[in-house]
Amino acid sequence: MAGYLGDALLWTAAPLLAVRLTQDPFAVSAISAASYLPWLLCGVAAGVAADRFDRRRLLGATNLARAAVLVAAAALVAAGRMPVWGLVALIFVVGVLETLVEEANQALLPRVVDVAGRDAANSRVAAGTQVAQGLVAPSAAAALLALATVAPFLVSGAAFAVAGGLALLLPRATGPAEASSTRTAEDGFFRQLDDGARFLWRDRPLRTLLVVTTGSATCLTLAQAALVVFLVRTLRVPDATVGLFLAVGALGSVAASVLLARVVRRVGRPWVMAGSAVLCGPLLVVTGLAPASVAGVVVAALAFAGMTLGVTVWNSLSASVRQRRVPDEQLGRVSGTWRTVCWVLVPLVTLVGGVLSRIDLRLPLVLGGGLATVLAALTARPVARAVGAAEDAPAAAPVDDGTSGEPELVGAAP
Repeated sequence: MAGYLGDALLWTAAPLLAVRLTQDPFAVSAISAASYLPWLLCGVAAGVAADRFDRRRLLGATNLARAAVLVAAAALVAAGRMPVWGLVALIFVVGVLETLVEEANQALLPRVVDVAGRDAANSRVAAGTQVAQGLVAPSAAAALLALATVAPFLVSGAAFAVAGGLALLLPRATGPAEASSTRTAEDGFFRQLDDGARFLWRDRPLRTLLVVTTGSATCLTLAQAALVVFLVRTLRVPDATVGLFLAVGALGSVAASVLLARVVRRVGRPWVMAGSAVLCGPLLVVTGLAPASVAGVVVAALAFAGMTLGVTVWNSLSASVRQRRVPDEQLGRVSGTWRTVCWVLVPLVTLVGGVLSRIDLRLPLVLGGGLATVLAALTARPVARAVGAAEDAPAAAPVDDGTSGEPELVGAAP
């Protein structure tokens, strides 16, 4: 949680500080671009690192490195020598380190939590991220900037340092994978870069889930591209209470973390996943069609909270499926490839949503939500079948036949 709080504070404070440093909107928007680029450029390589090195030490060292970078940035800010493009560079560097942290986290969780507890654990991680980003960071970052310009950077750095120290205290059993450590060490770094892609392509259940996840993420990103502007200009939410609206959304993620394991036991993972996807699109349409009134804002906030609940459920269960399906020694690479593919269209779709918002601020929400609804309806049964197949044949172990140099999957669905 400390690391997520540090991330959220930094990502929230950086644009606020940028507005103080420049009036150029392009320079300010470059901060958002700098936060996306690391996943597109480094996500797969970060997954390889999570498989090649001791995950506990990687997690600890990378968080401590982020703390050191933030301390250096705080010194520049305090001295008045932090230009806006230096802020963009800071976000990019911290983002690159974040890819290593996230991949180490994803690959490390199965070592700490048994199969029965992973749905709940993954949902709590997702809820912690949402709470930090939507509930704590907006108000905390503004308050810290009002206290001192350097304060958010120091607090973020302290949070990263705490996260790094706690990671190093984890049991040594969470170290490097042992099942095929010899092969992992002998394979070259660049050969391993495409291992995640090959694994996902050959494994039909995971491939199905990746395609649906990427499509859904694209639609939901389109819908939320100009969300804050929609809230202020269309629903007439006061600037000071936009954070409260987003906080209500974060509560949907908290509800998912509390209820998820229980609902999965009663309904089953396949249909819970399919249902969570079906839930998101219509609720975004409701948000986009809400009238500009007090009642409309309440309805929009509740619908948005339901959407975040659905996203949290989907992300948590898809992580559990990957952790169950993918061999431990390849989990980092597969997770890195998964995230990179899912993020690849985000910057472009964000720009498209901005263009649509110039026509009508409701249009991105209604169109994105509508497309998400159609996609979810068309893929509900394939998703349920894919999740069921992944649970029926969870051990997708790579086998080298010594000729092609490419792994075949044992137990993959036909």
